[in-house]
Amino acid sequence: MEVFLHRVPADLNRHGFKRELEPFMKTLRIQDFICEKPRKKRFGTITFLHVYDAERFLQAHGEKLNPLGGLKSNLKLMGVGVCCKPSRYPPKPFALRTLEHEAQERAKGHRERPEESVVFEMQQYSCGRCDFVGDELTYNPEVQWSARGTIKFKTRSMIVNVIPECRIRIPLATIVSLIYSTDGTLTVTLSDVPFFFKVMGTSYNPLGIASSRVRLSNLGNGHDQVVGQCLVYQFKVSVVGFRANIEKLKDWEITIYRYNLTTARSPLCSQTVSFEFQKLLRELEECTSSRSLPFGILFQLQALAQNAYLHPTTSRQLAERLRKRFAEDKAAGRDPITVDGMRKLFNMIGWPFPGDDTRVYEVDFLVATLEENHREIQDGFAYREGLHENTVNMTKVNRVNVTPTRITLHGPEMEPQNRILRKFPNHHEYFIRVQFCDENGEDLLFNANVDYKDIFGRFKDIMTSGIQIAGRTYNFLGFSHSSLRSHAVWFSSPFVDDNGHMQTYFSIVRAIGKFSHITSPARCAARIGQAFTETPFMVPLEKHGVLVSTIPDLKSPDGSRVFSDGVGAISREVVASIWADIPLKRGNPTCFQIRLGGAKGMLAADTRLRTAVIQIRPSMIKFYSEDMKNLEICNMASKPYPMVLNRQVIKILEDMGAPKDWFFQMQNEELTRLQSITISTDKTARFLKDKSVAECIGLYRLYRQCYWTRLNYKKDGFLRAIVEAVVLRELRLLKHKARIPVKKGMTLYGIIDETGFLQEGEVYVTFDRMEGRYAAPPEPGHILVTRSPALHCGDIQRAQNVIPPKDHPLRYHHNCIVFSQKGSRDLPSKLSGGDLDGDLYHVIWDPDLESVETFPPADYPRPTSIDIGRDVRVDDMAAFFVEFMRSDILGMIAIRHMIMADQAASGTRDTSCRVLAELHSKAVDFSKTGIPVNMEDMPRVNRYRPDFLAPGPQTRLYNKSKIGLEQHVSHANYDDDDDADVEKPYRYYKSEKILGKLYRAIDEQSIWRKHVLSESETDEGFFWNSVMDDCLKRCKSLPRTPRGEHLDEAKRIRAAYEDAIISAMDTYSDHPTKPISELEVVIGSIINRRGVQTRRQRDRSNKLHEEFDRIATWITSIMRRQEIEDPNPNGLELSLACLYHGIQGSDSGHRKEVYGELKSFRVVAACALLAELDQRDKADPKNCFTM
Repeated sequence: MEVFLHRVPADLNRHGFKRELEPFMKTLRIQDFICEKPRKKRFGTITFLHVYDAERFLQAHGEKLNPLGGLKSNLKLMGVGVCCKPSRYPPKPFALRTLEHEAQERAKGHRERPEESVVFEMQQYSCGRCDFVGDELTYNPEVQWSARGTIKFKTRSMIVNVIPECRIRIPLATIVSLIYSTDGTLTVTLSDVPFFFKVMGTSYNPLGIASSRVRLSNLGNGHDQVVGQCLVYQFKVSVVGFRANIEKLKDWEITIYRYNLTTARSPLCSQTVSFEFQKLLRELEECTSSRSLPFGILFQLQALAQNAYLHPTTSRQLAERLRKRFAEDKAAGRDPITVDGMRKLFNMIGWPFPGDDTRVYEVDFLVATLEENHREIQDGFAYREGLHENTVNMTKVNRVNVTPTRITLHGPEMEPQNRILRKFPNHHEYFIRVQFCDENGEDLLFNANVDYKDIFGRFKDIMTSGIQIAGRTYNFLGFSHSSLRSHAVWFSSPFVDDNGHMQTYFSIVRAIGKFSHITSPARCAARIGQAFTETPFMVPLEKHGVLVSTIPDLKSPDGSRVFSDGVGAISREVVASIWADIPLKRGNPTCFQIRLGGAKGMLAADTRLRTAVIQIRPSMIKFYSEDMKNLEICNMASKPYPMVLNRQVIKILEDMGAPKDWFFQMQNEELTRLQSITISTDKTARFLKDKSVAECIGLYRLYRQCYWTRLNYKKDGFLRAIVEAVVLRELRLLKHKARIPVKKGMTLYGIIDETGFLQEGEVYVTFDRMEGRYAAPPEPGHILVTRSPALHCGDIQRAQNVIPPKDHPLRYHHNCIVFSQKGSRDLPSKLSGGDLDGDLYHVIWDPDLESVETFPPADYPRPTSIDIGRDVRVDDMAAFFVEFMRSDILGMIAIRHMIMADQAASGTRDTSCRVLAELHSKAVDFSKTGIPVNMEDMPRVNRYRPDFLAPGPQTRLYNKSKIGLEQHVSHANYDDDDDADVEKPYRYYKSEKILGKLYRAIDEQSIWRKHVLSESETDEGFFWNSVMDDCLKRCKSLPRTPRGEHLDEAKRIRAAYEDAIISAMDTYSDHPTKPISELEVVIGSIINRRGVQTRRQRDRSNKLHEEFDRIATWITSIMRRQEIEDPNPNGLELSLACLYHGIQGSDSGHRKEVYGELKSFRVVAACALLAELDQRDKADPKNCFTM
């Protein structure tokens, strides 16, 4: 039932309205109600789940007729009499469904994490640094404010509300320590800069949406000069209730010290931090111009100060010492300290705490540490060169993070090569990869409640004015399409190349190609960006005698449709040359996603071509370029990708009439598989192999060895955590993203039928079964084809699969779907506007979907680009990049489409859903057209969401490796505010569509506790000694204790490996100062604590998987003597020595505190040893036992 209230104070917002009503509801013991109140209006409504609750409320507070005339109020809100009466309208259906769902969840005991808070009254605050004066830790304020306010510690954040209109949000995870003294002083040391807001009445962001807060880059009063280097905030608070509040905080996960911290300037701080930082920059600039220190070292010295690891004075003094040391090394002919030695220093510098050994913060200690690092690196140089040296496919590049408040320096990090980097192999230090992100490393996502105009203004200034690093100015250069989506861009600094030519932005771009005919900033940036696309593989064409020619596009009879859009041909001879230049594990692909001069797209083998030839089409050529020497390969059809459903495809299939039982059957099969994985170690090994977890070291072999020897791998915490983490990842993808595997389905690259064999509506699907891992390709007959993202109801179409004769040229292909060149419209364009320049297509041939109905495909007009009517300048492209960050709402459109498709009776066929599908297509094209989606065109949606969009319990990592699943739900969408003054933005109802039913059919907590989580005690010593014993039984010649020289070598190999792993833990973290765990590196997947990965985390996980592959492959080859020249190679003994050393104790000190105890080296060593034993078994069976 709905109750209408009028004469409500106009200034009350919806949350304030609810807050004022709650005491009355509590008195009446009413739990299930929803309040609605339009902004600045004098009326509102209350929806009650139960009619009797509404009647009781009206009986107590309903309006009555006044004997003297008019209405008499029985309810006062903010001192104003409010009248209540039954509404003329029925309650909103989704409001009732939401209340029903919340009541059911409450009855089941599914609750949100209980909110707790501790509140202090603030009198003043300041920002500064903590440093030692002698043995005493002191606080040195740089900026001070006398404003009053409150400090509120909440579940996830510390909120500082400063009177009159400022708010500071400090995530608790960034609090390194809290030091208090009994006079009412709280000193908080942070790992990151807080989030700053100006609280407004109402402002309007550039999209025309009302915002209640403006994001700030600093708090004024000179704060902008030190905000990045001063991460200590001190608050003077009232002593009333101070001790009681501190006692409450001691139960929280915050490191708390009691210490009388004096306020005094240390010898380092005779001048302000900003003054000393400018002094440091001048020193570094002088070193660059005099070449007294390598630029790589200067980059690290600036990073130490700019990232707040060291005081600028300390960093400058260190520079002076290193300058002298380098001159001495040069005179003596010694190898100087390297960048890798400098990078290790970051891992060893802690935050100043009371009682610390003060020497570790002094220059003498830092120099001694650098020298020790240098000796260790030089001692194990042979083992490190394969990890850190540039290759044809990978290179080291420095990275810079630009946040709303500061600029931080990182790297160098291994990056895939691109055309520009390959062109200047000796000048990579003049290029930096710049990431624009929030303080926590995540994207700055659109938020209707927050106005980011100041932040994007700051970003635009940096794009225009550049970044200063050690005397060099790096300016905007360009970005690829994928880096635009991830808000990353390339900057460069002028340099003289190997031929003595000065290279600037203009000369670099001029060499890429001709762009003067392009008058759209977005399109021009996209075309220049082709040269920045990551191309891990490159084939020199002249070396192989390859001829490049142009052939016409294949079009529809009326010429309006290009069937061959983005795809060309390549001869078998050139394909063989590519195979010779790519790793063996890439197999023998026949389709390649490429860049060649100004051309981009796919090249597919055509066996009819008799010479070494590449044929490109006009649709592939995006600009004219003379740089045609190398064929650059972005990706290739090395293997098929298993087909998994997603929520968008499932919703369209439901609307097409797919049987509900079909979805449940597939989901239940996957659930059963996941539940059985930990029951049998043999199944565990198969699962890890199927998921390619640490495939580069053959990790599954270690689990299989445990199965054969009946050894319980769960005795080792790290091996157990690997299995639990991967199973939990798959379980959460299944529940929260509906990622349901389809056995009779596959995801493949699309190419064109060059031969004309296929008729209209026909395709040819072909792929490798990967040793029986996948079902056989479909027989001739009907199949369904789609591609992601699919939002329009016609984005899934039916096609006829046809198999060509055995000797036909198409039979040469594998791991692709071949489309016909015949008909009035090409099939790819019907599938959410697909083409053949590298798109992946989903294919399903399950007979249970034979009878589904298909709908007409979308047919949107070709998008036009913004035309500025002149040559595009660099500032135009920089401005577009910032505008894209500001206006990219692709994710918002997709979520709104899911909500509306669930609420509309006709699902994706509903008019609003069709509008959203078209807007989504426009948003996808924004990166090329420069035209953003107009928010006014978005269909309105209520604030009720289907339950399958609700957040789930958080994933937790304990001690850096043990994984857990919290019992309480965490409202991720609530984290941005984390304040009692802001209402949770969404309420959830029970969806009765297929997605809701699939979601509720998975009880992740029950499955996790009963089938995945192991509570048995670990005994790692017993486990690894047993592994060693089992390996020794397999080979009589191995000694129980390895020889000394092998142990010394193992120690150096381990040091090289663990340094590389730590580097990956830093590099692939979203967070600028918090590394990911070793566990995440090994499984090649970043664990999202809130459930499933963000887009950026997915992209980083793919790169992380490749990075661990690179590290572990190199180290394994060293252990097995495959990379070191040795007249008598004995990989068995060295692998055993590495396992023996890995079982021993590991690192201690600050590095262990930050990164945890590293445990994967022994896993890699065990796998290397098993591989050596398997190889010996095959070579000389008489020498070994069989298990």
